[in-house]
Amino acid sequence: MKKSTAVLLTLLIVMGAFLSGCGKKEEGVQITELTEPVTIQVWYSLGAKYSAPLEVIINHFNESQDMITVEGVYQGGYATTQEKLLTAYVAGEPPVLAQLEQSLVGSFVANDALIPLDTFIKSDKAFDIKDFNKYITQGATYNKKLYGLPINVSTPVLYLNRDLFRKAGLDPDKYPTTWEEAYDIAKKISDLGPDIYGLRIYNSGWIIDSLFHQFGGIIFDKNNTQCLVNSKEIKEAMGFWQKMVMDGVAVYQGGKDGSTMDASGAVGMVMRSTGSIAWFKDNVSFDWGVAPFTLGSTKAVSLGGGNIYMIKKTTPEEQFAAWQFLQNLTNTENQVYWSANTGYMVSRKSAKESPEIQAILKEDPRYNVTYDQLEHAFARPTVEAWPEIEDLIQEAMTRIILEGVSVDILDQTASDINELL
Repeated sequence: MKKSTAVLLTLLIVMGAFLSGCGKKEEGVQITELTEPVTIQVWYSLGAKYSAPLEVIINHFNESQDMITVEGVYQGGYATTQEKLLTAYVAGEPPVLAQLEQSLVGSFVANDALIPLDTFIKSDKAFDIKDFNKYITQGATYNKKLYGLPINVSTPVLYLNRDLFRKAGLDPDKYPTTWEEAYDIAKKISDLGPDIYGLRIYNSGWIIDSLFHQFGGIIFDKNNTQCLVNSKEIKEAMGFWQKMVMDGVAVYQGGKDGSTMDASGAVGMVMRSTGSIAWFKDNVSFDWGVAPFTLGSTKAVSLGGGNIYMIKKTTPEEQFAAWQFLQNLTNTENQVYWSANTGYMVSRKSAKESPEIQAILKEDPRYNVTYDQLEHAFARPTVEAWPEIEDLIQEAMTRIILEGVSVDILDQTASDINELL
């Protein structure tokens, strides 16, 4: 078992208090204006297709005034950005803003490394937090405090190969609404040939967390003090996926190989991010559709993607500048621009109701699906050791599905996780 990210974070922050002179910067002090120009950085994890619109927004903000200069800095994927931010924070020189994937924030909150935005919001009469979709902002809310504002938030949806549906004698407009229906459809599609699969499944954290919820299971108790990954509901969920693979109606494949399969037309259904709509448009030649991923007795989908957070060990001037940029980044106009150029959801009600977004939704109704299922969305786990815990769950799932071992190995997984908790 590798060292827990959360334990490492705690130790490094404690060490950093001695090594970096963490008291050298003021915290918790708000100012109302800048007296001299300030340059701040925002670290992000968005690849080329998604970073380009963000940089446009940054440049427009910089050109709109002469007191604040924002520098956007790409730091790699979600995990890499988290690690770099940890290092910078311990050194006492973090950026004032950083994009973090929702499940990677718990450690920073637990160690008091982030600045809640509630005070900024209350003192800013022009900022209407009620315009934000409450199902989306729940992913950045911890202990009833809002720590971040959404940028690339998404939910997983079900992508359908409508051509394979037709070849299997199925109506492509009738998507599955339960896992039993999904199994039956997947079987008919997989019967088309040995290299055709009805469903592609994989062990991405937010996908399997959705699966568990849909079977009525949750990973932790309400106080996050006990792991419930060995509950009968979660065992049933993993056992169901194991059966699908063993019966040959599903394939267990993730990463780049999984995307290659999706583009090849050999998969009838797959769960992927809302943001994958743009990927499908660029990489897929067959007729494809989007359906809700709310299968199971409980209608539930996990929130994914990232929010922008304000980091401590920064000056009041930097924090003031960061708040001015956050307002601009998430205003209605930029929400519309961001969504139109990336395919990600807008988080503001006013942005969704705008003529531009309404035109997109009318022209391509596939974009509607993620909004339609938002009422069933739940926030990712907020436990401090989540990255390590997620690894243990993914390892167990891979053994259950690929090696055919009993779901009872989850008893040991739960025990290992409880040690971390």
